[in-house]
This record gives sequence, C-alpha cells and structure tokens, in this order.
Amino acid sequence: MSFKLISFCYCIPVLFLNGCDEEVSLFSSSKTPSVAKNENANLPATAIKQKHLVVEGLIEGIVPSHCKRGETAYINAKMQKVIRNPTAKVTYTLKPTDNILSVCVANNNSAITYRYGTEQKIGLEYTATAAQPFGSYYRQIGKVGESILFFNKGNYYYYIINTGGMGSGVSVNVYKNKTLIAEFFSGNEAYNDFVIASNLDLPKSLAIELQPHINTMQ
Repeated sequence: MSFKLISFCYCIPVLFLNGCDEEVSLFSSSKTPSVAKNENANLPATAIKQKHLVVEGLIEGIVPSHCKRGETAYINAKMQKVIRNPTAKVTYTLKPTDNILSVCVANNNSAITYRYGTEQKIGLEYTATAAQPFGSYYRQIGKVGESILFFNKGNYYYYIINTGGMGSGVSVNVYKNKTLIAEFFSGNEAYNDFVIASNLDLPKSLAIELQPHINTMQ
C-alpha cells in the first residue's frame, strides 16, 4: 500500500519531534518518490515563480528546507512549540522557534531522511533505509485525516504527523517510552507555515505500514 499524502483545508491543528533528555536531547546533534511529472502542480502561481536555490546544502524556497542535492523534499515546515494549558481558560498556545522540519527522499529511493533544526545547525538527523525503515500509519478522526511517519532512537519515539481536513498542518510529537515530552506544530497556513509534496509517493520499502506503539497515535 503506497503512502500517499493528503490534501489540506486551513483550520486548527491537531498536534508533534526529536528527543533525548527531555528538551536538551530533543535537538542533540548529532516518492524516488515517484517523482511527480510536474513538481509545481500544487503550488500557487506566485510560488511557482520562486526557484529553489541551493546554498551550502540548504534549499531555500517558500519554506526553508534541509533537503540537499540528490533529494526530493517531501515535507518542509516551520515548527512552533506547543504549550499546553498556559492558563485555566486556554487549551494551548504556540511559541515560534527557529527550527525547520524537513523530510527528504533520496532521488534513487535509497533513503528517507528526517532533519530538524535551525538553518545554521541540524539538531537531529535520522535516515530510514530498507534495513531500518520508518513506520507509516493513517488514521481518521472525525473529519480530520492524519498520515503519520514514525521512528525511534532507543526509548525516544518521534511521530511526524501530516494533518488534513479540519486541522491542516504538520506536527512532531516526541515520546520517552510512552510519555509525551514535546509537541511541535507548523501552523495551518500552507505555503507559509508548511509545504508538502502531495503528488509524491514514499518508497514502500522505506515507509512500512505499522501500528504505532503509542495508543494515542493509533
């Protein structure tokens, strides 16, 4: 079953990134996807005019990207930290950060790489291969559809959530064992907060359909 991206409406999010020591190690450094016939098919006219320029390995575009030459960007998103229940009457707020999430697919279908960090420094990089693939999962919650990629580094689990329908956006949730320790969300505005290549398929050997180990992600 191929892992397809979902399309978006603009609304309010559902919420999700890296990890080690609660927040310190969260950033500790360290489809071919079927390449679309028209990679600009889903971009607005103004966005199509903006060419991607490669500067020291970083692709500059509508949303900055950590994808490199020889890779296709699957997800690029500006990440904000989710702060739960800041007051008795507020469920959550978003605190902007300088971090960018990129999920990049090697043009020869050999790897999918997760990169998270600032434009100057990658905080966490993890590469899925045929020997050690990402898990993938799709779920529907009411009118909200979520396509999920996930992986773990030891007892830290990272869930990258592409949300469509009533809560479009990109989230990263980080768990230590089964305890949620960090949440990040892009915001709801496509082409400003996030860009997703909805015309790409992830290689099946690199994103295998699995059920998440966290019940709340199922």
